[in-house]
Amino acid sequence: MDKGEFLQEGIDEKRFVLCMRHTIWIAFAAGLAGALLAGGMYLLVRRLTMGEPQYRAEVLYAIRYDIQEEDEVLKEFINEYNAYTWGDMMRSDRVMLAVTEALPDVERCEIEASISTGIAADPEFLTAYFTTADETLSNRIATACSAAMEAFGTTMQGRGLTAIEVWKTVPAVKVAVENRTLYAMELGAIIGLIVGILALAARYVLDDSVMLESDFERRYPYPVLGYRTKKPDAAIEASLCANLERQAQKGAFREIGLSDAYGPGTDYDALRETPVVLLVEWGTPCLRMLGHVIHTLILQDVRLLGIVITEADGKFLRMYYGKGWKAE
Repeated sequence: MDKGEFLQEGIDEKRFVLCMRHTIWIAFAAGLAGALLAGGMYLLVRRLTMGEPQYRAEVLYAIRYDIQEEDEVLKEFINEYNAYTWGDMMRSDRVMLAVTEALPDVERCEIEASISTGIAADPEFLTAYFTTADETLSNRIATACSAAMEAFGTTMQGRGLTAIEVWKTVPAVKVAVENRTLYAMELGAIIGLIVGILALAARYVLDDSVMLESDFERRYPYPVLGYRTKKPDAAIEASLCANLERQAQKGAFREIGLSDAYGPGTDYDALRETPVVLLVEWGTPCLRMLGHVIHTLILQDVRLLGIVITEADGKFLRMYYGKGWKAE
């Protein structure tokens, strides 16, 4: 079979499902392993990178404007001072000079690094956060910045801002470090499941077991005469007996195992005396070996009538062909 024919074979969906029914647990096991691995790695990295505990103080400022609401200048002015602008403003000299004067023992870079700002819905309210590794220091910076911001508000009246008021102060509390272990495990489970399914699919594609007539007959121009089941199944074996009897009516033949048809010591003179039927064990990965054996038999002028699949799984065959299997 050339590459083009192989690619056009497609997949027997029913055969695939039946073959996977006993191995699908591998995909779920891979998903579980992926979840545990991802969760463990996340916890390890989180522990190594967590650093020192952080404490955050919070202050809500009210920004007072001296412009009527319908005035377009107000809208432009308010939009100009968003959360990022106020963050930069709080780190500017006009605010920081007063803060560093109130906190002479604290470096300015440490103060600026502690500041973050946010405006939710109403642009007339600004929330500022002050985060450091020391609870007392966070509170001191918040207090100093609040005094500096109130003083700064009085200097902006020429631009329509009349005052900055402290509306609410929340003392510093320990910052809860976000724990996304569950999300990491979910992602790991999904990746593991996908990898498991792909591995099973690759295993199925690469498997060259002889399980059905079609597995053999789409590759080689010889018939599968039937199945012999591992557990006796009268209906399935009746079909085989009928086919063998028909071959016997045409002339004598002999059944030989795959190992007797190839290898050192094989008596090809004896095999040439009568046609042969190859016995191929069900589920054995051997299609490539079969091709080599058949080629050898042809070169040795041994006439091959077909094959019989032995040790077959009767339950698998009934599920594949349907419960209506009847003897011929």
